[in-house]
Amino acid sequence: MLKRTTLAMILILALGTMLAAQAAPQALTNDDIISMFKGGLGESTIITAIQSQDTNFDISAKGLLQLKKAAVPPKIMDAVISAAGKRKAADEAAARAQAEAEAKAQAEVAKAKEAAIVPAVMSSATAMGEPWVWMVQGGQKQPIPLAHAQVVQTKAKASNLSALAADSGLSQAMSGVTQSLASAAMIKGSSKMASTAMMANPMLGGVMMAGSLLHRKPTVTDVWAIPGPKSETTIHNAQPTFEVHYDKIPGINPDEYEPVLLKLESTPSNFRLVGATQSKQDSLEGSNVDWGMYSSFVEERVPGQAMKVGPGSYRLQPSSALAAGEYGVALRPINKDKKFSGMSLSQNTGDGLVFNAVWSFEVQ
Repeated sequence: MLKRTTLAMILILALGTMLAAQAAPQALTNDDIISMFKGGLGESTIITAIQSQDTNFDISAKGLLQLKKAAVPPKIMDAVISAAGKRKAADEAAARAQAEAEAKAQAEVAKAKEAAIVPAVMSSATAMGEPWVWMVQGGQKQPIPLAHAQVVQTKAKASNLSALAADSGLSQAMSGVTQSLASAAMIKGSSKMASTAMMANPMLGGVMMAGSLLHRKPTVTDVWAIPGPKSETTIHNAQPTFEVHYDKIPGINPDEYEPVLLKLESTPSNFRLVGATQSKQDSLEGSNVDWGMYSSFVEERVPGQAMKVGPGSYRLQPSSALAAGEYGVALRPINKDKKFSGMSLSQNTGDGLVFNAVWSFEVQ
């Protein structure tokens, strides 16, 4: 009995589907119009049928000539053309709606991924006691890798970064550091790996050694640099927006710093210069917080707007479109007379960690 009932239901459903398919009117075509006209239907009747049913007319030159050869009246041909235009507009609107729905779905997926990634990155940076930066594009956030700039010393004066980049003594010191890292298999084109290596092995060039042997403390130029000829992060938006966060660093007052945009100067020895200042040769060895090195610091600032959204939290954007080249986000003391410990800078700790932090990017 149960089997008979089930079979009957299947037959009923199948019959209903067949009847519905038969009842559904098919879209009118050019051939239908010709058939109705030759069958003796009136002009107004054919036009009403065109306006009340789905259509799939061919209004190409060939299709219109087909109607003309069949002696279809101009009013009916006008109705055919009008119906074809409405169908095309409806199809385009449906395609736009579908594309918008797909884009919305993709945005929701990206948002969900970001919601999962952002807390993880924030948690990781907070656990390590380091600042972090996001680049915001099209409503999406991309983390920018942190590089720790280290110091190379040279006898050249800190007039400007372009002149320092061409200094042979500085290039020689940087090349020596590159060879040391390469021989230890710690630098293979990755600025992230090289930065990690330099944290443990601060770059101190030939000037330091010569001064120690002669028991003198000459005046030198300390140059802040990050490794690699180009940044790992490439952007095509010439006016990006950044979110900068540095509110969870132990022993640091975030209100003493603000984020800035810097133009980086590439060197022949595959480094990028961040800034420089003159000092005594042993300044980086001092543990006292008495070095006002930023008061005479040389760097290439890029005009920008830094909007504070909370302690140690900013939104940063350049004032105008950036030209192609290498740039970096850095943290700088609001008061240029702020004092530093030389050892904090050479060892990337405390205020030195904040000042040495650079998030580099290339604008193409």
